[in-house]
Amino acid sequence: MSSFEFEAKDGFPVEYGQGLFDGLGDRLGATVVVMQRNPWETIKERFGNPPQMVIEARDLSPFALDELASSIPRDLTIVGVGGGSAMDVAKWMNWKTGLPLIQVPTLASVDACFTRMCAIREDGRVRYEGDAIPQRVVVDYRILQEAPSQFISAGIGDVLSCHTAYADWKMAASLGKSIPWDAEAAQASLKYMDVLESIAPEIAKQSTHGIKTLMELYRENGWLSHEVGHARFEEGSEHFFAYTFENVTGRTILHGELVTMGVLIISALTSNNYQRVKSIVQNAKTLHRPEDVGITPREIEETLYAMREFSIAEDYWYSWAHVLDIGKSEVTESLKALDF
Repeated sequence: MSSFEFEAKDGFPVEYGQGLFDGLGDRLGATVVVMQRNPWETIKERFGNPPQMVIEARDLSPFALDELASSIPRDLTIVGVGGGSAMDVAKWMNWKTGLPLIQVPTLASVDACFTRMCAIREDGRVRYEGDAIPQRVVVDYRILQEAPSQFISAGIGDVLSCHTAYADWKMAASLGKSIPWDAEAAQASLKYMDVLESIAPEIAKQSTHGIKTLMELYRENGWLSHEVGHARFEEGSEHFFAYTFENVTGRTILHGELVTMGVLIISALTSNNYQRVKSIVQNAKTLHRPEDVGITPREIEETLYAMREFSIAEDYWYSWAHVLDIGKSEVTESLKALDF
C-alpha cells in the first residue's frame, strides 16, 4: 500500500459517504445535539427527527460541563455536530453520563472527533481530561465540502505538527528530559508527514480522497495517542506556540491554522527543513499569513516573547519552545516564515 492510499490500522468506527447526516435523527431516535451554532443552523433541517435537547458548545470549563452533563436525561443519544469545541463537549457528556455518542464533524480542521480526551479550558489555559469513545464518527463529505475551503485546508495542522513534535521529542530525549524515546511512535510521526505531503494537493481540491485520507490520519493518530499514553509524537512546540497565543491574546483562530503557523515558525527558527513544511502548506492552500487569518504582527511578537516562560510555567513537554532565545531578529525571521 502506498502512502497515498493510507488507511488507519486502528481507531474509532467511522462511516464515510455523501449525505450521511440526512435523516440521522430519524435513525437514532431520541437525541441531544451538542453543536456550534453556525454549522448547526445551516444543516439542522437535514437531521430529521428534531433533538429533544440542543446544547451550544461555548463554556468548556469543568464546572460548566458538569452542569450540562447533569441536565441530560439518561435515555438519549449524544450527537456532537461542529468543530473541536462541539466534539469536546460531546465527549465530556459521554464520559460523565455513559450515554452513547455519535460525532459528526462539520469541518476537517481539527482531530477532536478521533481523540478520547477533552480539551477543556480552565483559567485561560488548555488541559486534557476525560475518556470518551463514540459508537461511530460520521464523516459526511457533502457537509465538509459545502463549508468554506479553509475548514478543510486548515486540517493539515494537527498532522503537520508531527514535523516539529518529532524534533522536539528527539532533542528532549537526548537530554533525558520528558517522555523517553519510543522508536515506533516516533516513526509514526515520519510516516504521517509522508502521507500528508502526498495528499496536500487533494486537500486543496477538497476531494473526497483528500478528506478521507486526512481523517484516517486523524483516526490512527488519535488511537496511537491512547495506545502509547501520550501525544508526544504529534504535539510539541508548535502547539505550545498556539496555546501561548491564546493566553496572550485571549482569543483564538482556527486551531489548524494557528498550529500550522507554529510549525512554520519553529521550523524556521530551528533550521528544521522549513522548505518541506512550506511546500506542504502551499500545496494544501492552508492560510498562514497573519493578515489572512486575522492576526497582527504585534500579536505574533508578543506570543514569541512569552512562549518560553509560558511553556515552562505550564509544565509542557520539554521542547524548542523551552530553549529558543527570542529577540528582534527571531521575530523578524518568524514573520518572514509566515510570508508577512
